[in-house]
Amino acid sequence: MTQEARCRLRKSRFFISALAFVLASPLLQAQMVATRDARQGESNRTLFIQAARTYIGVPYATGGTSVKGMDCSGLIYRAALDGLSMEIPRTVASLSSRSEKIPDLAREPGDLLFFNTTGVVSHVGIYLGGGTFVHAASDGPRTGVIISNLGEDYWKRTYRFTGRIFLQEGLKMPDGENMTAPTVNPFPFGGEIGLRLNYTGGLLWDFMPGSFPVRGGSAFAEVSWAKNTTVYPGIGAGMAWDDRSKSFSFPLFASIATVDGFRFFIGTQLHVVADPALDSSPQFPGIIGLSWNSKPATVLGQKLRFYQSAEYSWFPGETFGSGLRLNTGLTVTCDI
Repeated sequence: MTQEARCRLRKSRFFISALAFVLASPLLQAQMVATRDARQGESNRTLFIQAARTYIGVPYATGGTSVKGMDCSGLIYRAALDGLSMEIPRTVASLSSRSEKIPDLAREPGDLLFFNTTGVVSHVGIYLGGGTFVHAASDGPRTGVIISNLGEDYWKRTYRFTGRIFLQEGLKMPDGENMTAPTVNPFPFGGEIGLRLNYTGGLLWDFMPGSFPVRGGSAFAEVSWAKNTTVYPGIGAGMAWDDRSKSFSFPLFASIATVDGFRFFIGTQLHVVADPALDSSPQFPGIIGLSWNSKPATVLGQKLRFYQSAEYSWFPGETFGSGLRLNTGLTVTCDI
């Protein structure tokens, strides 16, 4: 091959490579289309945001991409991987170069916000709408994965541009100077599989006139699905002693809980012993109630939450007053 032919071959390879980069870079088109088809029309942006929000509360760690710690681009990478099974560039610089720069007025929830915090574009977050964004902050009064507002002085000063990596979907939430960050998950899921195990023990009590307020105790275990969702369905079982009904029972229940700690449960009870005057055959609903768990506190390496419920333990023919009871205790949580 002559020198001139080799030169033409090198030029052809260069132009082919450059053309491939130009076509592939702006919106990662092939990946997005494949993802959209696989998800049967579900919103890529919604799945992306939901996955990112599950990491709120995770500490900051340079180079991290897990619940043990993550940095700003690690959050973006993990949210795309969890929510869309899609691998995207891992660094701020590569995300910046591979995304399509768009006008601020055109941005939608799920677009990326880029900031110059060190003299170059060095920080990225996911726009949520209403002027808010989720990101992993390394410095300031709050660090780790948090939600911030573009109206805050620091972010307003360091903001540079919005980048798009997903197809436009027409999602809109207007910005406003007085917008506040939406409610965040006070207890983000920290496992891998998706299951949250709760173990709760408490005292049963009430306000029956002329009676000692403590009427018994209970303990139960519950397993819920808690990954990439803000509503946690679950099932559980336990045991309880209630002196008002002279009963020792095994409650079986289904539940649904929210990220704010509120929970509704309903089920039946298998009574081993009970007051002979009561019908102790299984009923549905045999137990029903509402409960609330506080934000967790770490004690001796365990995540403990305060537990409070108002519930009704039902026997046929029993008065409502004696069946209504409160349950106050502690919950130990383990995410797997």
